[in-house]
Amino acid sequence: MFDDLDGDDLYAELIMLRSNDLRAFIVLEGPTDCHVLDEFVNDEHFTTVPALGKDRALGAIARLDEGTVLDVFALLDRDWVGILEEGVKRSEVAYTDFYDMDACIFFTPGVYEKLAATFCTDHTFKRGAPGCSHHDISTACVDLALAVGVLRFISSREGLGLALRKFPLDQVANVHNGSIDLGKLITIACRKADKNPDDYPSLLDTLQRELAAIKEPRRYCSGHDLAKAFHLVAKRRWATKIGADVIERSARAAYGRDHFEQGGIYRSTNHWTTISGETAWRLASAAG
Repeated sequence: MFDDLDGDDLYAELIMLRSNDLRAFIVLEGPTDCHVLDEFVNDEHFTTVPALGKDRALGAIARLDEGTVLDVFALLDRDWVGILEEGVKRSEVAYTDFYDMDACIFFTPGVYEKLAATFCTDHTFKRGAPGCSHHDISTACVDLALAVGVLRFISSREGLGLALRKFPLDQVANVHNGSIDLGKLITIACRKADKNPDDYPSLLDTLQRELAAIKEPRRYCSGHDLAKAFHLVAKRRWATKIGADVIERSARAAYGRDHFEQGGIYRSTNHWTTISGETAWRLASAAG
């Protein structure tokens, strides 16, 4: 229903939905975000709506001041907000703690440890053992995913148009020492975008400088890249046999109420209660 809509179309669709649904709308970028948060939403007073893109969501939010009676909130991926852009300064809009929803799930203690324990096929994973802590898993995966994220950042900042979506991390990663072949990374990102790597002779030096200057590496890693990194790490360390796509879906399923309350999304949207008069999230006793 929301395919091929721009912000105006999405806004019109919300008005139509309002005619038979008096709940407040929480606009999210995609359906998988809705699937994650629907478990926690106070669905008596709120319902989630997938915008299928940040631009559509922002376009609809921008029209809230036109006098139409709509209770619309938005939870958007942080992406480069705070790094390359300021983001929307509206009380109805909140952003994820990290790059996107899946990155938030990844960095929540307990989620990926549970996946490692569940899918370990040789019984080598044990909570509390060396290499098995949340910190150990996060560090190993960030080491592998960071370069892709930083190159994505450079491409966005400089308008290079490189192709880093669904990047084949396994083709550039050395999981044994946590290193990335940066030259190959650039070559693949260029060729996937039908660009000639030779047209970017200084890009390797730029990437190396940026990587050396990063102070908060977690901010640059997408959830998709982190899941791929975990797939590589877990395959080597604990003989897991599942793919990155299954890992992402399993992580969303493993993300429970306790995990949700640990994160900034829960805290940063508490003020929506004051705006709407109702709490957006179900009480813990009522949550599944």
